[in-house]
Amino acid sequence: MEKTDIVDRYWTFLLTEGARPKSVYAFTDSLGIEESEFYESFAGLAAIEGEYWKQTVVETIDVVEADEDFVGYPADQKLLAFFFTYITHIQKQRSRFVTYFPKLGALSDNGLTGMKEVLRGFAKSIVASGVEDGTFADRKKLTDYYDSFIWMHFLAVIRFYIQDESEGFQDTDAFIEKSVHVGVQSAAHGVLESGLDFARFMIGKDDRLKGLGKIISKFIPE
Repeated sequence: MEKTDIVDRYWTFLLTEGARPKSVYAFTDSLGIEESEFYESFAGLAAIEGEYWKQTVVETIDVVEADEDFVGYPADQKLLAFFFTYITHIQKQRSRFVTYFPKLGALSDNGLTGMKEVLRGFAKSIVASGVEDGTFADRKKLTDYYDSFIWMHFLAVIRFYIQDESEGFQDTDAFIEKSVHVGVQSAAHGVLESGLDFARFMIGKDDRLKGLGKIISKFIPE
C-alpha cells in the first residue's frame, strides 16, 4: 500500500470512528496489510499526524513563495500573506484541526516538532529581510528569538481559528491582522496604540481566547 493511501485511510478512520486506532496492529489489520509494511513508511501512528501538520506549513510556504511579488513584500506583509494563506489552505480539512490538533499546554509542542522546524526556518528568512528593510529593529540578542516569537504567534492563530465560530471566520481574519500589526510594531519600536487596539480586540473575544494571553505576551517583546 502506498504511503499516501495509508495516510488517507488513517484520517478517514479518525474522522469516522471518532477515535485513534488502539494500536498499529489494529490499524494495519483494518487495512489488510502487515505491520511491517506500515513501518516502512512511519515509526508509529503519531508520526502520521505530525507529518500532516508539517506538510500544511510546507504547502503554504510553497504557495506564497510561488507568488513572484512575495519576495519584495516587507516583513509584515509576508507574515500576513502566510497566515491568511495558511488558514485558507487548512479550511478544507478543518475537522482535523478542531478534533486532533495537539492541545497547547505550557511549553509542550508534542507532535509538532516537524511543523515547528519548518515554520521557524521560514520565520528566520522573514526576520532577516525585516531587519534588513527596517521592519524589525535589530535588538542584539533579542533578534535571535524573533523566529520563536513568530512560532508562538502561529500557534495562537491556529488556536484562535479552531475556536472561531464567527461567520466566514471573520474574527480570525481580524485576529491575524491586529496581532501581526501589534507584534511587528512592537518588534520595531514598541507602539502603545497598536497594543491598546489589539488588547481591546482580545477583551471583546475573551471567552474564546482563554489561555491565549500568555502565548501572545511571549510574542510581543518588552
